[in-house]
Parts: sequence; C-alpha cells; structure tokens
Amino acid sequence: MSRRIQDLKLAFIGVSHWHVPLYFRAVLSDGLQVTAVSDPDEAIANKNAKTLGCKAYTDGIELLDAEKPDFVFAFAPHHEMPELALALIERNIPFAIEKPLGICANDVERVMEAAEKKNVFCAIPFVWRYSDLVQKFKEAVQPEEIVHMAFKFVAGPPSRYLATSKWMLETSLAGGGCMTNLGVHFLDLAMYLTGCTEADVLSSCYHRYTEYDIECYASSLLQMKTGASVVLETGYSYPMDVTQRDNRWNIVTKNGYYTLEQDYFEQRVYGEPTNRLVMSTDSDVYYPIFVRETLKQYLNGEKPRACLPEMLAVRRVLDEMDRKG
Repeated sequence: MSRRIQDLKLAFIGVSHWHVPLYFRAVLSDGLQVTAVSDPDEAIANKNAKTLGCKAYTDGIELLDAEKPDFVFAFAPHHEMPELALALIERNIPFAIEKPLGICANDVERVMEAAEKKNVFCAIPFVWRYSDLVQKFKEAVQPEEIVHMAFKFVAGPPSRYLATSKWMLETSLAGGGCMTNLGVHFLDLAMYLTGCTEADVLSSCYHRYTEYDIECYASSLLQMKTGASVVLETGYSYPMDVTQRDNRWNIVTKNGYYTLEQDYFEQRVYGEPTNRLVMSTDSDVYYPIFVRETLKQYLNGEKPRACLPEMLAVRRVLDEMDRKG
C-alpha cells in the first residue's frame, strides 16, 4: 500500500516565522502528523507544540537527531538558512525551506550543490506557481507573446517584524528589505511565465527612509531574455486597517491586456469579450496547497514546482538589483 501524506512524520523548525501559521492550515485541514516543532524562543515553541499536540525543542538540530522526521518544513533568519539546509541535507532529510535561503547567490549555490550531490528533495514556496490562475495563463499565453509585466506588491509597515523577527530589519541578517522579502515571488513569476532563467537589471531605486537598516520601498526595471520588460514595485508602506496589502499586476501581450487587482482578474483579448473574474487575490491561500502538493510530489518521486535551481536564478537577479539599488 502506498504511503499517504498523513503517514509522514513532519517537523517544523523555526515556528516563530510569520509564514508558519499559513503552513499549519494544511496540517489542520488535511490531518497531517507533526512529530515536533522547534524555535529558539521557548515560549513560542511550547505554544505551537501545545496547539499541535507534539514535542517542542529550542534547538532545531537537536530535534532532527532525536526525532528523525520524514520531512521538515524549515524556517530561520535568512543568514542562518544555508547552515540549516546543509544540516538537513547531511542527514538526508527531505525538506521545504522559505525563500530567500540566504543573503546572496553563493549561499543558495552551496546548498544546491550539496542537495544535488546527495539527491535530497528540496522545495521552495514560490506559491504563485500553485495558483490555478497562473497555471491557466501559462497554458493560454506563450512566453514569446508577453511584451511587458508590471507587479506591485506593497505590504504593512516594517514595525510589524519587531514582535518575533527583529532580524528582518537588518540588512546583514536579512539580506535586504521589501524587495528581498516580497519581490522574489514576482521575480520567480516573471521567469516562470517567460521561461527565462536570467534577466538584465536595467535600473533599481531603493528607498531607505525609516530608522530600520533595510529598504522599505523599492522599484526595479528588468528585461527578460525573451525581450519582455518587467517592472517590480514592492514596499513596507501599507496601512493594514482594512486589507493586508496592495497587490496589482498588469501583463501586456501581443494580443491582449491582463489586470489583477483587489478581488478580481480581468482579461482583455482582441476580438473577444472582456472577461472579468471575481476571485481572491490573497497569496496566503496558496501556502496550504504548497504543503499538500509538495508532500505528494516527494512521495511520488517528483520534482517540486520550484526547487533550488529556481531559487538560485531568482537570487542572482536579486543580487544585481540590490547592487543597483
């Protein structure tokens, strides 16, 4: 009898990370088996362990050696991510790890080389790849048809990281600010839709106008190898009293114009009626899908939708954007 995702002994390392509650949605909805969680903050580790009915550790490596989990969802301050990933690879433990997996391309490259050498499964949560909307667009529009893409994603103020992740406000620990945290999703999306693994960075403008050591608003202009231009705009500048963030896309093709804004997607194609689809544009809903599909892909011996080569391609472009910002 084939194994089910519910049969896997899972562990979560670094549960103070703000993405973890989104992953836990899949644990609760799909009846997944969590053996243990860890976090340097003992109170946070214990709180999450109590919620899930599992063991708590303050040391992730101690968890790995004591529990020997079948699969790990790994989270850590960005500068600590490479060593955590290498520890998982050394133990032949398949895992998913949050982006950006370090603070520069060399960090990702080291991890990728180690994972390939030992053939260890690693998934990266570029979650827009798990959107039906993106999948249908990719099926309908060929890469060479894309002329221009503009992505704007502006989230809440940087002060929200003070509660559990102060390291996010220091470039030496996080690698960067809003473009590192938010922009990577849309760098990956631009590469995914155009089929490119490289991009030329034409310009970047980063604004560092707060007391924190990171950019809090940033924009970059890129050109993909297909010729398509890309504008990325990200920020920690959005009051969160009603909605969490501002998420807007415009994609220009040789035959149409596509717009994503709050709660709708509009498709305008020459010779066809305008199609306006009411939908959630909240990326948070894709994290449980990522968990579920990643575990299935691992059990089926398949590659994840995004893994280390995709992360490295994004990181290389991000490094150049940061240099010019």
